[in-house]
Amino acid sequence: MLRGGIEAIRQVARPGTPPEPDLVFYATWISVWGRWALWLAGLFLLSYRPAFWYPHAAEYAVIPVALMIVNGAAHYRLLRNMAVTPRLLLLLSAVDITLITFGVAVGSGYTSHLFVAYYPALAVVAVVFSSLWFSLAWTTTVVTIYIVVCLVAGPGLDFAAGADTPIISRMTVLYVLVLGISLVTRFERVRWQAAVARERQLREERIELSQKIHDTTAQTAYMIDLGLHRARQLAGDTNHDLVAALDATSALSRSAMWEMRGPIDAGHIIEGRELGRVLWSHCATFERITAVPAKMWQSGDEPPLATETRSGLFSIAHNALTNAFLHAQPGGVELGLSFEPGLITLSVSDNGLGLPDDYAERGRGFSGMRAEAEQIGGTLIVESPDGGIGTTITCVVSLDRAEGGI
Repeated sequence: MLRGGIEAIRQVARPGTPPEPDLVFYATWISVWGRWALWLAGLFLLSYRPAFWYPHAAEYAVIPVALMIVNGAAHYRLLRNMAVTPRLLLLLSAVDITLITFGVAVGSGYTSHLFVAYYPALAVVAVVFSSLWFSLAWTTTVVTIYIVVCLVAGPGLDFAAGADTPIISRMTVLYVLVLGISLVTRFERVRWQAAVARERQLREERIELSQKIHDTTAQTAYMIDLGLHRARQLAGDTNHDLVAALDATSALSRSAMWEMRGPIDAGHIIEGRELGRVLWSHCATFERITAVPAKMWQSGDEPPLATETRSGLFSIAHNALTNAFLHAQPGGVELGLSFEPGLITLSVSDNGLGLPDDYAERGRGFSGMRAEAEQIGGTLIVESPDGGIGTTITCVVSLDRAEGGI
């Protein structure tokens, strides 16, 4: 039991993991806008009834001026996309504490209402830094400073009148706030890290699976197709039934080979390769397997895209090529990828038989592509002239939704 208790204490007291850059960035943004809100509130209070603070407490004017300078510098750094580190956030918190303490001292310590600003200042630190001991140590430092200021500023604390009771209540609420935020954020961070680890493991498994398919099943299917082609040559034209059976089996093997290229090339997407590079290779493989002429064009430079976006667009392109090969009997296909300001457009066109009127109700091909497009925030457009030739499938995605890390 003693060992279990010691281990539990160690788990709580262990150093927190370094804060994620995204968390630091957004926490800094939130704190910056929060300071601007407090700055406006402070200006309103100073101008609402100036006789209450001027001239006997003119030092109050220092706070909005200093806050404007410090917060303006932090805001400028964010707008310029400059590096935002945990040290910067901690420095901003220290400046907040200094300005709040200065205001408490000017306001005669214990009687000043500015102590409430300690709560958001410490809450930001508790959210970003996962170390419970660090948050408590930072809070204890602030509490100590506040008590010292209350003792020396103004008339001090009248213990006989029970002035210590509100101080204890304020500090208790402060500790409970920081402790609660630290524990909740630590719990959520552990869950998030576990989810990221699971996602990373799934990606590695998908990459490994694509490599296994390429090295085993795909190679076997390729050898089978070669065998069927050789058997077709040996059969000649003497046995029409045999020739028809061999041709049908060869077409089936090519279809299977092409279907296996989906997970194989999807593995390259998960590895982090650019969508355009993977589609160029995929299009060339399509022509090699199906003997259907295929070409691809790309306009614009590909920006960094989220894995989900690249995977979704690749899946739509693969399914569109599959439909063309299996059902349209095309003389050729064309794949286009366009990167315009704020927009990504993927199109797959063929000059085959066109689509029947009830194409959307047949199978899951088009419904699957439409679901893929919606999942990445895009729109799927299917164009096929009535009674005409050819089909064009287009997916348009907003770049704001598509951009992201690998």
